[in-house]
Amino acid sequence: GLHGSGKTTSTAKLGKLLKKRGLRPFVVGCDVYRPAAIDQLEILAKQEELGFYGDRVSKDVPAIGTAGLSAAQAAGWCDAILFDTAGRLQIDADLIEEVKKLSARIQPDEILLVADGALGQEAVNVAKTFHDALKLTGLVLTKLDGDARGGAALSIKSITGVPIKFVGTGEKTADFDPFYTARLASRIL
Repeated sequence: GLHGSGKTTSTAKLGKLLKKRGLRPFVVGCDVYRPAAIDQLEILAKQEELGFYGDRVSKDVPAIGTAGLSAAQAAGWCDAILFDTAGRLQIDADLIEEVKKLSARIQPDEILLVADGALGQEAVNVAKTFHDALKLTGLVLTKLDGDARGGAALSIKSITGVPIKFVGTGEKTADFDPFYTARLASRIL
């Protein structure tokens, strides 16, 4: 997703939700650009008792992802590994290339786009670009705790064909739910 869409917080929120469902999540900090992103993820991981890997020296995101995957596998207890990637203020070729390389290295089962629910129709362009590059498997719609209605969700779903899987409804790690169509439809109407 783009910078400020809530990717790091959503990573921890998803980890917490998966833990509630009986899984043992491990998070990997791959945002090497935003100051303190790795620190934020580490703090949230400790708070929610999630496994954590971060490299504060390297800037090679695919290598960090590979090392994080190895660390999670070496731990032997985790069964869901979540990678928190960097965003940009707008989509650029470097961002897309970086996440494509990371994806090629770690071969994820799921690729979720985190999109700000207040972004409006611009979210459609963001989703299309990421989907064309990565073949998304789902969407996370964030910041639905304010006055954003999330109307772009319908367009995003239409353009990408992938399901909206989760929604973020606040800043706390508990403010994260599976997506329910009726709730969003009611909000939009």
